[in-house]
Amino acid sequence: MNTTTIIKSRDLRDNMQGVADAVAQGKSFLVMKQSKPLFKIIKSDVDEWGDKGNWTTVVDFEKDDITVDDFMKKLKKVQNER
Repeated sequence: MNTTTIIKSRDLRDNMQGVADAVAQGKSFLVMKQSKPLFKIIKSDVDEWGDKGNWTTVVDFEKDDITVDDFMKKLKKVQNER
């Protein structure tokens, strides 16, 4: 049984590598800030090579100079194609 460890956002910031290593081994964390849950960190189901077959490139920000509006249009087009 995999239990989720609750940590403060400050603890995550101070020990990012330790948390990342634990997640890589299958542990999960619920990150809290001011006694409220922010997000959960779990191990990705993507394989170590990125499992490119399940991902669609919408835009390459290193190559393309694009506005937010154009990006949103491209994203909506990809979503509609699925």
